[in-house]
Amino acid sequence: MAKATLLHHSSVDAILAFLTDCSDFAMRGMLKEISSNGPKPLGFICKKLSPTQCKYSTYDRELLAAYSAIQHFRHLLEARGFTLYVDYKPLIFAFTQKQEKATPRRLGQLDFISQFTTGIKYLPGKGNVVAVTLSRICEIQFSSLSDIELWANLQETDEKLRSILEGNAKFSGNLVKAQISDVARSLYADNSTGINRFYVPL
Repeated sequence: MAKATLLHHSSVDAILAFLTDCSDFAMRGMLKEISSNGPKPLGFICKKLSPTQCKYSTYDRELLAAYSAIQHFRHLLEARGFTLYVDYKPLIFAFTQKQEKATPRRLGQLDFISQFTTGIKYLPGKGNVVAVTLSRICEIQFSSLSDIELWANLQETDEKLRSILEGNAKFSGNLVKAQISDVARSLYADNSTGINRFYVPL
């Protein structure tokens, strides 16, 4: 994921792929093009679910993620063929379901998606790393003590974080020092949602 931060300009004849995912509280997606030199990221979307959307079924949340992502990038997708990849298998049958069994919201979202593509393929979470990781940012695990030390050092030298802590920069969340389990080290995290989301240094 660290290597996928540099965005590229899309080629006119490139094959596009859209990867989306939705957790219990957020939706994420990545648009990329497939080239002879490997996949190139064109853009990312990250969006928090509303309290109402958090109550949707898994099917409806995953469909909402695909709908919202395509809506966000429609200027890059119009008149372009692409395949939508999801890690929720029932969604690949979305366009073959009986309309009378679908809610008006589902029908509206499927109608919009069908204006761009009807190609939906299943991609397990392990093959959809970027979208899955972004939608579950609070579940990121540190692989070693050195990773925690590096993150802590980067936070300590981050000018934006220092400005926020000194009250010179605005921040909509609530930054606190969060203790890392089984390690005598703490990191700044936003706990405004009730879940510690570690502050990422720039």
